[in-house]
Amino acid sequence: MVFAPQGKQTLSHRVFVTIFVCAMAVIVAFTVLGAFFVQNTLADATSANLAQETELIAAALDEQQEPVPFLRSLDREDLRITLINKDGSVAYDNEASPSTLPNHGDRPEVIEAFESGSGSAERASSTLDEIMLYRAVALDNGQVVRLAQAQPGVAAILLSMVAPMLLIAAAGAVLSFFMARRESRAIIAPLQEVDLDHPRRSYEHAYAEMVPMLERIESQRQELKRQMAVLADNDRMRREFTANITHELKTPLTAISGYAELIANGMVEGEDDLRNFGGRIYREAGRLAALVNDILTLSNLDEAERATEGEAVPIGSTEPIELSRAIYAVEQRLEQVARQANVTISHETKPVVIEGVSRLVDELIYNLASNAIRYNRPSGTVTLQCGTNDEGHPFLAVADTGIGIAPEEQGKVFERFYRVDKSRSKARGGTGLGLAIVKHAALYHHATLDLSSELGVGTTITVTFPIQQDEPFA
Repeated sequence: MVFAPQGKQTLSHRVFVTIFVCAMAVIVAFTVLGAFFVQNTLADATSANLAQETELIAAALDEQQEPVPFLRSLDREDLRITLINKDGSVAYDNEASPSTLPNHGDRPEVIEAFESGSGSAERASSTLDEIMLYRAVALDNGQVVRLAQAQPGVAAILLSMVAPMLLIAAAGAVLSFFMARRESRAIIAPLQEVDLDHPRRSYEHAYAEMVPMLERIESQRQELKRQMAVLADNDRMRREFTANITHELKTPLTAISGYAELIANGMVEGEDDLRNFGGRIYREAGRLAALVNDILTLSNLDEAERATEGEAVPIGSTEPIELSRAIYAVEQRLEQVARQANVTISHETKPVVIEGVSRLVDELIYNLASNAIRYNRPSGTVTLQCGTNDEGHPFLAVADTGIGIAPEEQGKVFERFYRVDKSRSKARGGTGLGLAIVKHAALYHHATLDLSSELGVGTTITVTFPIQQDEPFA
């Protein structure tokens, strides 16, 4: 059983009130209409009977020499009989002395009787709860005999129906109570059967009006599940990032600490060993510095993605960038690295300008190109391209003839610290954050990434920029 919170109206109460009010409204309406119908029916019947009796009395009076004694002899307490002279004065009235009555010559029924032989009228009495019906007939001697009879009015009829109406109202209240209980339970049943964990299962028994609500609940439930999955995934990535960053920072720090300890303890034999250890410390320090720089870049990009409009972020200002020049600059910096890896690096560019942050675009191209060199094969090639596609969008692409990426790995390569070939990565350096920076730098410039790769053949990554950018990136 479900109890309503204090101060809250129950559905049963609302249904009861609705049914009771509707029932009472119908009863009152029918009572009032019935009263009018009864009153009109009685008035018609009384008028017809009064007309008949008036004609009979008039016919009898026409045969009398003295009409007043005849009228006195009639015992009709239910009728008021009035005899009116030609001048409108009252000759006889069975309820009042003629001398006390005003002239009746102005009465509508009397005027009509003098003019056409008979007349009728209907007037409300002073008591306001009855109507007086009048019928007048002209006599042969020039006088007019008028009969009047009281007829109950609508108010009187309604008043007489108060007791039955109260009984009907009481019966209606009892009936409404039980109907409300039954109907409210029937109405609530489909609502109580709704499975909020699986709203679609409730479609069969739900009201048609409930379907949009159930669909919205299902949509919100799916959105909540998606958000929970995203939160869980973010938490997993945060933990993995923490573990990876700890490991990546610890590795060069451990090497630097170890070599420095050997030198400090005098365990270095000769100048060659000292230079060797110094060189290793320098390389590990460079690796550490590169890792810190990549982490700072990603942190700035994350902050820029979360920033609200107008909020300053430490990314840099946007400016026109000639992609072919940016590609050529990266190619020159990586020529020595490519030569050492026995890889040929070249470019195929067409002039194209985009609006962007120069530092981010440079890192994007550099990371794509250095990855293409790192995961290439001996005598392989890396080609840097830029131009405008068939739809007019500026693009840049980096294609290599390297080891390729398996289909199941292609969705993960842009994650932080993810490496396709971990042994090759460790042997040739790299922080594991290059493609993550590429992804977020592309997002910052509202660009899209497309990866095409085949194992043993090579990989092409294309960055496609918007045709134009009216507002600054943020």
